Amino acid sequence: MTPDLQSQSTATAFRMKGGLYTLTTLELHVATMPLIKKQLQLMTQKAPNFFQQTPVVIALEKLQTQPYMLNISSLKHLLYDFGMILVAVRGGSESARKEAKLHGIAWLPAAKSRSETDDSSENNTAANVVKITKSRGLPDQENISEVETKLEKSVPDIIAQIVERPVRSGQQIYSPGDLVVLGSVSTGAELVAGGHIHVYGPLRGRALAGVNGHQAARIFCGQFEAELISVCGQYKLPANSDRSYWGKSVLVSLKDQCLHMAAL
Repeated sequence: MTPDLQSQSTATAFRMKGGLYTLTTLELHVATMPLIKKQLQLMTQKAPNFFQQTPVVIALEKLQTQPYMLNISSLKHLLYDFGMILVAVRGGSESARKEAKLHGIAWLPAAKSRSETDDSSENNTAANVVKITKSRGLPDQENISEVETKLEKSVPDIIAQIVERPVRSGQQIYSPGDLVVLGSVSTGAELVAGGHIHVYGPLRGRALAGVNGHQAARIFCGQFEAELISVCGQYKLPANSDRSYWGKSVLVSLKDQCLHMAAL
């Protein structure tokens, strides 16, 4: 065996690495293709280039019609026509799982409801602590202290990430907690945080706060010119936002499953 062939046979062909990527979830309420197409047209008209080459997950948990009425192959081609790439189907029946596999699309189990999450379990446990201690005749203040201690233990201690340089187009910065950007965020850049997002310079890219389900997360912006803003999965495009806030200091928060903007 020659040295070249020997080195090629022992060389590492690839390396497996984990990564965090932003996926857009399309939560279907109906299986009617004309209605889905119409809404896609309205959405992409407001931001023609925003959804190009966007990986999409189809969620079937809230589909009002039977999942077997959904033609996954047709939906895949419809999304492709609008620049989106269907990469996975979430939830649905066994037939939906089989059809996804048939078309080379990943299938994901249905998302757990909030009552099934760990946070809710912790809250339920804390409530039980109150009930039990009251039955023992302990003072109310002791009950409150015990509950607060229980809840504090369930909150992870995550330090905010501070970015001192400008965030350029094409860059994505993720923080499991709060994310603070001291400079500007260019068009085409993306900020993703499990907690709050603070931008002290112009925000011209995308900002997604509370991506891990933190509904109280907020976006603080010194100069609002964003392509997209999102809190806990609810998003707005610039065309949908109140233009009176454009170029000003803005606070974005989530109330009643809708994004609200207010002047800082």
